[in-house]
Amino acid sequence: MKTLFLALITFLTLTSCQNNKKQNKEKTNTISEQTEEKKEETKTILEKIAYAHGYEHWPSVEKIEFSFVVNPGEQEMIRHWIWYPKNDKVTLVKENERITYKRDNIMQEFVDTDKAFVNDSFWLLFPFHLEWGVFNYETIEGVKSPIQQKESTKLIVKYPNEGGYTPGDRYDVYLDQNQHIIEWAYYPSGKKEPALLNTFEDLSNFDGIKINMIHRNPDTGFQLNFRNVSIN
Repeated sequence: MKTLFLALITFLTLTSCQNNKKQNKEKTNTISEQTEEKKEETKTILEKIAYAHGYEHWPSVEKIEFSFVVNPGEQEMIRHWIWYPKNDKVTLVKENERITYKRDNIMQEFVDTDKAFVNDSFWLLFPFHLEWGVFNYETIEGVKSPIQQKESTKLIVKYPNEGGYTPGDRYDVYLDQNQHIIEWAYYPSGKKEPALLNTFEDLSNFDGIKINMIHRNPDTGFQLNFRNVSIN
């Protein structure tokens, strides 16, 4: 009888420990989930967009290669870039030309090349540029996107009138419920009418970093693609 009693006490003790461990684990998971939810709530819309496209992976990126292709087909224009973000070394490969320079000390002879790189990399990583840039912004909920007429959040980005290669530019960015960009409208130097209106399509994953590979406007025939993308 004494042996049975001790065995029963041991069983109840083990069961109690297991239940406590389970409750503690569930409590820890709940706290962790609540912490993540709180972190998400405190993020700005710009941070939410950047992280929805894998911004947390950016610090580990050593090298990016991509081809910027306008008007894919017989009349296409291609610039291929090799970029080492940590030391900001850039190489342009275009037809039989190869130009390498450092962005922290741009000589006059490389200014036009750098303008092209800023443009092309801006298209490639626009969600991250929302974290890197300096501008004013506002959001409007429940807006129909111009091309696809999808329900979206409209983010209006206005760059300062001084500084950079294209001061005063404005972008109207249309976001879905996952903070992914579905379209944008570009207003150079704050003009009243957009110079460009296009989609963001084919969202592809490169080791956690998400990039829209196709941009187009069915009405105007405009199309811009990315090819040969690699991120290491």
